[in-house]
Amino acid sequence: MRVVVVILRWLFISLGVILLTLNILALTPAPFYMHRSLGEDPIWKKDTVNRFNPDAIIMFGGAGMPSESNLIRLYYTAEIAKKLNKPIILVHPEDSVCQAEMARYLVNSGVVFDSIMYMTGGSNTRAQAVCLVDSFPRLKNASLLIITAPEHLSRTLKCLKKCDLKSVRGVGAFESTVDFDLSLNKNKLKGNEIVPDIESTNLRYTYWNYLKLEIICFREYFATTYYWIKNWI
Repeated sequence: MRVVVVILRWLFISLGVILLTLNILALTPAPFYMHRSLGEDPIWKKDTVNRFNPDAIIMFGGAGMPSESNLIRLYYTAEIAKKLNKPIILVHPEDSVCQAEMARYLVNSGVVFDSIMYMTGGSNTRAQAVCLVDSFPRLKNASLLIITAPEHLSRTLKCLKKCDLKSVRGVGAFESTVDFDLSLNKNKLKGNEIVPDIESTNLRYTYWNYLKLEIICFREYFATTYYWIKNWI
């Protein structure tokens, strides 16, 4: 019984330390830079200056259609494909509706329908990388531009390189930040005057957004560690 009490005590202490650490980090810019580092390909930045010209654009899909994760990746894919005039491979688990909706979005955005191809094998990054090489063996000798969620970009590039796709660059589909005044106008809003107004956008938005980013980043760190242990990256 005493052993159980000791274990529970240390468990609660550990959880408390973790919770405190997460809250402290959320009050700093650290989560922003953690997320940014996962979604930036430093080699792509250098290649952009040197006018990197990929043979194909590969988009790794997210959830269903429409969904926030898929729509923002499709937006990036459409804009880059139109600029570079390159074929697109949509990597997404097989679905009766999703692929058609994704293609329809791209076509409505100005992408030529015949330039869109699909790879529906695999339901995780490692399996999709393997299936991509099996389905399109010519990609081994091609230069590729990968588009996916920022938090997945680093792991995706490593998975593809592990599958002998050497010339791969990546773009993380980051959201744009807002650029307008978020302050409260208590004269217009009125309401209960006893309750103080929370003027700080850090408390209203930034703190909570950073908490969410921490979860996203630590989940990705765990996944990357697992992939490394499995020798998938």
